[in-house]
Amino acid sequence: MGDFAMRAKHWQVFLLTLPVLVLMNLNIVGAELIGSLISAVAYCLYFIWFAFLGTALFPLLPRGAYYNLSWFIVDIILSALAFSALVILTDDRSFHGEGPMALVMLYAFFALLHGPWFLAVSLVSIEKQHDPEFGFYFGTLLCFLFWPVGVWFIQPRLNKVWKESRSREQQLGRAGIDG
Repeated sequence: MGDFAMRAKHWQVFLLTLPVLVLMNLNIVGAELIGSLISAVAYCLYFIWFAFLGTALFPLLPRGAYYNLSWFIVDIILSALAFSALVILTDDRSFHGEGPMALVMLYAFFALLHGPWFLAVSLVSIEKQHDPEFGFYFGTLLCFLFWPVGVWFIQPRLNKVWKESRSREQQLGRAGIDG
């Protein structure tokens, strides 16, 4: 699936994720639990898409790029669980916490930002073939944060990275070298 995430065209990804984004905000009057469950599933699908992108980008990172895929996956799962719990357990879909719960919420907020950060820094690192500074990946980070619009800018870059990695694998395969 990570392969599809990298080679899909921007309009395909937009059409696949747009219904998910609509379902994330679904409210059904008179059947709130069903609407909440549908929204929770939509949030999980949204974060799964980011997980597919992260696992597809990770093997392509240049040598010397030390980003933790496990931490990324844990944070994606925690973000999906936090939003799913939020829409199921609350009526107004907002976080409220005091004391120790505030620390949990702060980490949930960090986890929510860590996913797009990982994707942005990984993509730019692959494109530049070295660890980028913040200014180099900030625009990419904004595109991942504002996904319905950002997909039009991100996906062509992912397509290019995928094509380059496939051609590099084919060249190494013809030369008899493991990639």
